[in-house]
Amino acid sequence: MNDSVDHHRLAKTLTWRDGMALALALPTGLFVTFGYLLGVVGAWTAITVWFIGAVISFLQCQVFAEMASMFPRDSGGVARYAIEGWKKYFAPLGAVAAFGYWLGWSLTISMAAVVFGELIEATWFQDNTLAFDIFGNHLGLEHLFALGAMLFAWAFNYFGLKFGAAVNKVLGLLVIVGLTVVSVACLVSPSIQWSTSNLSWSVAGDWKTVVVVFYVTAWAVYAGEIVASFAPEYKDTSRDTSKAMSRISLFMIVLFVVVPTALSGGLGEGTIRDNPVNYVAVAFGQAFGGASWIGTLVIAFSLLVGIISTTADGGRALFGLAQEGMTIKQLDWVNRWGVPGRSLTLDVLLNATVMVLVGHPVSILLASNLGYLLSIILGLSAFLLLRKDRPHWPRPIRRHRTWIPVVAVLVAFNIFITVVGVLNPSLLGYGGTRESVIAVCILLVSVALYAYRRVVQDKVPLVWRLPAPAMPQGADALALEHEMRATTGATTVYDGIVDNAADRSNARQEQASIVRPVQAFTDRDT
Repeated sequence: MNDSVDHHRLAKTLTWRDGMALALALPTGLFVTFGYLLGVVGAWTAITVWFIGAVISFLQCQVFAEMASMFPRDSGGVARYAIEGWKKYFAPLGAVAAFGYWLGWSLTISMAAVVFGELIEATWFQDNTLAFDIFGNHLGLEHLFALGAMLFAWAFNYFGLKFGAAVNKVLGLLVIVGLTVVSVACLVSPSIQWSTSNLSWSVAGDWKTVVVVFYVTAWAVYAGEIVASFAPEYKDTSRDTSKAMSRISLFMIVLFVVVPTALSGGLGEGTIRDNPVNYVAVAFGQAFGGASWIGTLVIAFSLLVGIISTTADGGRALFGLAQEGMTIKQLDWVNRWGVPGRSLTLDVLLNATVMVLVGHPVSILLASNLGYLLSIILGLSAFLLLRKDRPHWPRPIRRHRTWIPVVAVLVAFNIFITVVGVLNPSLLGYGGTRESVIAVCILLVSVALYAYRRVVQDKVPLVWRLPAPAMPQGADALALEHEMRATTGATTVYDGIVDNAADRSNARQEQASIVRPVQAFTDRDT
């Protein structure tokens, strides 16, 4: 093992393009949920929900970009911002936010993997009869393929995120090309009669059903914030994070409107509902004759991209949680390739367990979305708290004060969606009380692990509030100084923050101990 590697800091090897590549997991949400939801709502209803969600996601990403610039050395994205904002008031909420965020992203690994397994089995192993029951859940060959996909994603992430991002660029490009081709084909192909009559505004229930649809798809339409989780790994943290978040959010708005409109208008809601996993393959088959296998590859590549990205994101959420002292210290560790290997491994083990216990993709979503939306709510409210409690904290990216009431409205909206979704999970026909109980239990475990870290490992009293510095100190101050100079051209941002020459010297030594191994990684990758 290379002793020059700092095992508590991530390597800065990424650009905003790499962040975009990792965010190309987002079409996975469309593939996984669209076919299942058409049994509950019509295509126009689903598209409208997604469009509203994607616009909200764009607004939220602008807020998260400011907080990413405030903490350029901190991993964990939205969850980390929640920790910073809430620790002054009730520190365990930070643990709940981080575990909720990790839960939301992590469990989508098993969800996408199960859909991947179902796709492979339906396409190439239709005569398979392998089946077995574990804890009352019916499992089969598709679940073995799902486990293989999870191990594949783990390997790509464990040996360096730069490599995983490169793979995602290739697979993601193929997915985008495939989606573009099939969308255009559905609109113009003479063998497919696209018509608005194929789309409806139907709702199997009342307004609560529509809200639960939003709740179960929130992880997909809000997912542009994923690029913030890699903020400390960007070469230019503030600019790369902001660019990646803005671009992926706009891409999401287009994706979740154009693709489902083209496919549902061409195939019809019934065809997609009857083929919830491989409807893209059906579209390719109708448009190009015997080319349905191309559609299968598009979906399979998209799912693999999603599994790779969500594995990376979930691992960093756990790593950031351990860095802040909110969970067991063993997870505050990166391997020789500069990635949080232990957290990634724990992710795989958890997802394999959830896959066995829950099984159905939509049921998995219902179990994970509570934690994810809680983290979004706490992360957005942290923006308001940080503006109040740390008004003078340097912000390389600073939004106008008019964003404060906007964020307040976003917080209230997400609370409403979460409450209705948690209380009415069975309206979609795929889950019920058990999924909500699983989510609550995992969140309660987060509080227990927080207590264990404080009392047993750190041997300090269990406190409900933690001190929050008014200004950055030490290496954090110098990192922000660099960001402010790069972003605003300021040269005296930190005069007086590092009080004397000795303290500044110590801070620079701490920063240098991080920069040297990081530079080694960068030089090696280039």
